[in-house]
Amino acid sequence: MTHAQRQQLIEIDRRLSEEELGDRALVHAMVQLDWYRGQMRRTRMRYVLSESGALFLAGAATVLAALSAPAWITATVAASVAFLAGLRRIVSWHDDWLAASEARAKAEAEISQYRLLAEAERTPERQRELVAAIDALVLDETRSWGRRRREKVQAEPAG
Repeated sequence: MTHAQRQQLIEIDRRLSEEELGDRALVHAMVQLDWYRGQMRRTRMRYVLSESGALFLAGAATVLAALSAPAWITATVAASVAFLAGLRRIVSWHDDWLAASEARAKAEAEISQYRLLAEAERTPERQRELVAAIDALVLDETRSWGRRRREKVQAEPAG
């Protein structure tokens, strides 16, 4: 088990009551929810950093050219802008961020509906329904991710 996984379990443990910790279906759903929450944060940060970095460097390249900075500096900054533009074409952090946000919202809704059930209503059947709903969400999101990647590759111009 990695350090990140241990931290995730500690965080989940902190948010669940003693009775809820014994509910393996709820713990399973919370683990998936936390994964999507973390994924959403990471992809959002990568998206914001790459976009703001590209904007900043594009502006800097223009200023450097206007200031007659050494050609190698201006060229390096311009090459960095081109690199970030290419990186944006390879990875789709914005799409991944939106997809993780949607999956997180769906998982939270499923968990909230389950938590509204009285303790006696959290039958094995209801637990299986929660696990099935969360697993279907994960499968749908994984398929969606694969579809986005295939579409991105197919949209690339040949050679």
